[in-house]
Amino acid sequence: MGILHLKWITESDLELREFRERFSEKYNDIEVGAVHPDRGTAYHYSSYYIQIVPKDFPPKIHFEYWADGWQGFLDLHLEPTQDNTEEMKVYRGIGINLMHILSDAGIECGERWNLTFGYFRISGIRSVDDLMNVFGRFYNIVNKPLLEIYETKKGARPLQLKYPKKDVESNPLRKEDEEVSVKIMSLAEVMKLNLSLPDYQREYCWEDINISNLWNSIAKIQEGRPFHLGTVILHDYQGSYGIIDGQQRLITLSIMLLAMGYDGYLPLLNESYDSTDAQEHVANCKYLVQLLVAKEKNVSELVKRLANNVSFAVLTVNESNLDLAYTFFSNQNSKGVPLSDFDLLKAHHLRFIPNDGQAEHMAIKWNKLTMLPAIFKEKNALYRTLGTHIYRLRRWMRKNDSDENPDSHYIQREYQSAITMPDIPPFGEKFDFYEKIQGGTHFFVYAETFIHRYIEFLKNKEVILLQNNLAWGSYLNYSDVIETVLFAYYLKFGNQYFSESLYCISQLMALHRYNSNRVASDGSGIRNFVNRTELVLMINQASSPTFFLAEAISEYEHLSQKEEYSINSGLDLPEIKGVKYGFYRALRVIWRNLLPEISDNHIRNKIIDEYGK
Repeated sequence: MGILHLKWITESDLELREFRERFSEKYNDIEVGAVHPDRGTAYHYSSYYIQIVPKDFPPKIHFEYWADGWQGFLDLHLEPTQDNTEEMKVYRGIGINLMHILSDAGIECGERWNLTFGYFRISGIRSVDDLMNVFGRFYNIVNKPLLEIYETKKGARPLQLKYPKKDVESNPLRKEDEEVSVKIMSLAEVMKLNLSLPDYQREYCWEDINISNLWNSIAKIQEGRPFHLGTVILHDYQGSYGIIDGQQRLITLSIMLLAMGYDGYLPLLNESYDSTDAQEHVANCKYLVQLLVAKEKNVSELVKRLANNVSFAVLTVNESNLDLAYTFFSNQNSKGVPLSDFDLLKAHHLRFIPNDGQAEHMAIKWNKLTMLPAIFKEKNALYRTLGTHIYRLRRWMRKNDSDENPDSHYIQREYQSAITMPDIPPFGEKFDFYEKIQGGTHFFVYAETFIHRYIEFLKNKEVILLQNNLAWGSYLNYSDVIETVLFAYYLKFGNQYFSESLYCISQLMALHRYNSNRVASDGSGIRNFVNRTELVLMINQASSPTFFLAEAISEYEHLSQKEEYSINSGLDLPEIKGVKYGFYRALRVIWRNLLPEISDNHIRNKIIDEYGK
């Protein structure tokens, strides 16, 4: 019987004594802890567990051996403090780095890096000999890289660990007097260049569909038949070629070549990412590529065709022509992830910054904004603030409808640099949402300013209740527009009479909902209604909350007199079911929670009359 039997084990049991003795002989710097009882089904322990802690390991990282039936498991646990955001971030970065190392070694990786803890696991242990062998293998794989990763405390990692770095010979693509060059080059020729990823470059973000589509395309390459894969734009800087456009394709192709045993050097595999999102996408790419390569019958032939038959139009620019490179970048439509409006805006505004150091600084800040976590319905704070609310407010201030068709690149158009007089410099930078967009630094700071205001706006009880009760199903477009107008009020007056302002705005939206039998699913009808009521203009022109509140109530009463808005209240609905009544019930929940916040007696009495106390 081995150490793995299901019964409770004690210090006097022969198997455990044997393990401790053998372990202490081999490892004098590792502590084997006491035997602990079952933690319960949530941890999947059915009998006991033992912590094994190397003394030089970072804190809160250790091995655990545990038994389940007649099988044993050895885990490596990362257990940061749950309420310590910075510590969680560091350990999550460590975990993602280890995932690359250990997944390559065939060790199971847990999936909970954003929750309580992360783990890596080897199963199938059935004796003391098994446990000794498994621990030795596990410890030798993880010990050195874990300590190196922890020392950096930021999780930055190259695309391929332990990939030998080589010096790449200078391979000039331009003549000395040539500012821009274009050459058709095979993938193998491109990989002989001294390629690098500029800090301002967008993160690696390819998903399964992009990787699979590229693989399916190259798998059909025939010998001697060229396969053109779009344009790559490079910045020639002192013999190094920074990739301005083509990063997604070249990184993915590098990982594919590596997985297929390509014998040439792949310079991009030594480039590093410190974004956990990019690292996760890289890890996913490596995993998927391994599966795809495993299904290929003749890998050696495919890798030759890939290296020699895939070609690019390589456009190379020198330092003084970076603005031209960004122009090409903006208009590029190569295979892969389409450039988002925010990618195009970054390229557009970087052209207006003459100082390279400042341009890089702004680009790095912008990349961080694009990588913010989802804040609402899978949209992050950048998209939600500039792409939704500020975009609408800017349009409505000029009495224009808000066209939100993603195919029209409406965000890119709205935030491009405004036309200026060449001899008169722009100045003023008050950061009003409706102001003209200055090219360059002003735009990046403008975006960051409103994102911070929006994140603070979201903390208000009124916004939380609105999102929790109305931001779903067929009501989502209404909630969305209410939030936009409420954000305009917040930008002007902050929290002053904030609940009262939500009441005035939501009552107008309710009037539209109760009297509309059909509502456009894209929300355009609701947005047009807000534009016609001039709510945003009311807010902007009001010098005090009292003027806006009074004018909004007056507008509601004016519309209520019209035949087309004959249903003035949820209490007037002809039946207590259906979509319209559901809208009323959601508002009733909101106002029963917010009634204590209302200080204006006139509005308070209106709420009680319609929604109750």
